[in-house]
Amino acid sequence: MFKVGVVGPSLSVERILDVGKEFESELTFLSYPYHEAYETTKIVKEHENEVDAWLFSGPIPYTIAKDALGTDKRLTGVFFLETGFYKSFLNLFFKKGTMFEGISIDIPLGENVVDEALAQLDIRPNNVYVKKFDAHIDYMKLYHHHQRLWKEGKIEAVLTCYPQVKELLENDGIAANWISTTRLETRQTLQVLVEKARAKYFKNTQIAVCIVEIEEAKVQSQKDFLSYDLQYTDLKMNEELLHLSRSLNGSFLKLGSGSYIIFSSRGEMEHKLPVLQKTTEVLIREWKRSVLTGIGFGDSAIAAEFNARRAVQLSKEETGKKIMIIDDDGRTVEFMNEENILSYGSSSHDELLVKKLQHVNVSVQTYEKVKACVDKKGWTSFTTKDLALELNMSDRNAQRIVSTLCKAELLKDVGETKKHNKGRPSKLYTFSR
Repeated sequence: MFKVGVVGPSLSVERILDVGKEFESELTFLSYPYHEAYETTKIVKEHENEVDAWLFSGPIPYTIAKDALGTDKRLTGVFFLETGFYKSFLNLFFKKGTMFEGISIDIPLGENVVDEALAQLDIRPNNVYVKKFDAHIDYMKLYHHHQRLWKEGKIEAVLTCYPQVKELLENDGIAANWISTTRLETRQTLQVLVEKARAKYFKNTQIAVCIVEIEEAKVQSQKDFLSYDLQYTDLKMNEELLHLSRSLNGSFLKLGSGSYIIFSSRGEMEHKLPVLQKTTEVLIREWKRSVLTGIGFGDSAIAAEFNARRAVQLSKEETGKKIMIIDDDGRTVEFMNEENILSYGSSSHDELLVKKLQHVNVSVQTYEKVKACVDKKGWTSFTTKDLALELNMSDRNAQRIVSTLCKAELLKDVGETKKHNKGRPSKLYTFSR
């Protein structure tokens, strides 16, 4: 079952879980309520491996989680729409009993729902003060902001994104209401998660093919010619790969001398990549032979095998103990370990980019690989040595690639490194687009 971690204030989490009862046949919900929004960081980091996706009650915890994890890949939020704003506005009107002349509203940066919602009203307050804030703000600053406007006689009511601010203002006798999402908005977001769950299921059931090629033994002594030793080595390698196949719940075939193929599902293969990497390292260490490993995914066995063979071919061109993977959409993934994964495309719809690369005889895949590496490391500028070290290539090869991309005006020289020794400073480069 697809596990969804629900994060937000207790009232919001309870509301989401109540609506979530309609989706219990496809989603499993894990509750992670907080008292203060900053607790989101601790929640997502401590429980990251317990869920398939995170669902946040609004833009505040969503933004905090995105900043904490550095990605929004598994994040979904129930964001503010006009319906939620109108609900809060109407509740505030009934609390006050009359229309108010002035109102103060706080809303996270990047949210335009207030402007859009008020623009659609025929009758609206004459004075509207909108305070846009960063998601990491201390909510007490918002409380003091609203309180000051009220004391100055500029407002009569407040709409806030923080339930704590609402309570503090009400204790001061100020009419306030919490801007919260509606059941409709929650239901629509959960429907999106259901679609993601279904997509993940179908993706996990794709066919995966792993091809392992082990080089023939190098004859260094008379012992290497003995058929017993050759057969013993072959049997022990087969045993390692049979254990691997079993852990992958796959079927194992020996294609020929030193060539093996394992059929499994995508979900099993992706989940057991560390096991595959460990097996590869054992073969290299115990039998002193180079090992090439390629994985292909596809909707059919022939498509998956084709991608696996392409992956093995790429592995021959690479240095380092990498597992090369080619996805069903042609995307390439280089797996060194769970902390060192590089993903990049092999094609582009950008005609200008393709023309520039063709002019200097560089493949789109090489360009995308360099760009993916720079983006992953978060470099604003880099040297050819940085690139060579990160991509496990020679300095000369890195210099050639960078020089060629500069000729194509895709990279540009932006200065030099500071000189720390007697050697020459290195040039710094960055992407020009």
